[in-house]
Amino acid sequence: MDRRRSKDPVTDKQADLVPAEPAPRRRNAERTRKAIMTAALREFAQAGFAGARIEKIVKAAKCNIRMLYHYFGDKKGLYLAVLETAYEDLRAREAELDIDVEKPLEGLLALQRFTFDYFEKNPKFEGLLRNENLAHGKFVAQSRKVTETAFPLRRTIEALLASGVDKGLFRPGLDPVQIYVTIAALSRFHLAAGYSLSVTLDTDMTTPEWRSARLDHALAVLEGYLTATIPR
Repeated sequence: MDRRRSKDPVTDKQADLVPAEPAPRRRNAERTRKAIMTAALREFAQAGFAGARIEKIVKAAKCNIRMLYHYFGDKKGLYLAVLETAYEDLRAREAELDIDVEKPLEGLLALQRFTFDYFEKNPKFEGLLRNENLAHGKFVAQSRKVTETAFPLRRTIEALLASGVDKGLFRPGLDPVQIYVTIAALSRFHLAAGYSLSVTLDTDMTTPEWRSARLDHALAVLEGYLTATIPR
């Protein structure tokens, strides 16, 4: 009698069809890393690199310092990871815009609307930028990724400006960097200095009505500059 156990073909086939679940350890690692990044974004946005406390980050993330150093190396590594992730999110969302180079004015106005809306809805990113600029761009200058992710945006603006000039809509000689700095400034300054300006000018700049009017103003300023004739 053959005592060797035969395989059950039905059982083996069913087993092959069952999707393998990620290892619990891997799922826990991803969850812990995400929790650290979320807590670190909040802390760095509020206090900057120098003022941020690792102890506060790990407490908010509900993990220990050993895990933080395991994933990010040190405080600088964590800060750079947060900074790069924030920029990547902005650029990824920019890339989702349905911009048609054949409609240059509409494309640049769409970028203005998006940027205005993004900064308002992502105050932690605004906080990161504010603190990074207080540090004279010390850390963002160390990241090639931040620069590289901006290349598609710059090429898009260049293409829109060239298209606008070719169609006789824009004046020639427009600088793509100047245009984006204008877009960013029109989207950020009322947020960065909103509280002091509200008091100084006796105008509540936090209301939806004022913010809506500000966006209309920003769009008009951008369109006026793009389409203005060259001063003689």
